[in-house]
Amino acid sequence: MGSETPGSVTKGPPITVTCECGERKELFYGERCTCPRCGRAYDTRNIPADEYAAIRSLQRRFRAVPIGLGAVVAALAIVFTLTGNIVGVFFILPVAIIAWFVFIRPTHRERYRKAMSDLPRWDLHADGQAR
Repeated sequence: MGSETPGSVTKGPPITVTCECGERKELFYGERCTCPRCGRAYDTRNIPADEYAAIRSLQRRFRAVPIGLGAVVAALAIVFTLTGNIVGVFFILPVAIIAWFVFIRPTHRERYRKAMSDLPRWDLHADGQAR
């Protein structure tokens, strides 16, 4: 969460591949790359699909909390606006923002990090020989 690679929502979280020569590249699941320095080839399809699916599922589940909270706050703001209680909108928005950044977000991030640390890590090996 935070600064994410474009496409990580639809394609899943990127996989960082570090070549034996030190070159790093982020790939999506199913992509293949060849190291520009040494010519070793790496294929992310060697990662078990069910284990990667567990990571995608966890990512989606943790994205639902901020989206849900935002939807509730937006719905309350719309209700307050439609009932003519504009003061309620100016109260609910700052309170929701402060509650998110001070209380909810730190806890949410810590739980996300803990859940991610419990998931498997893989050691991809080069398919071809180095040049």
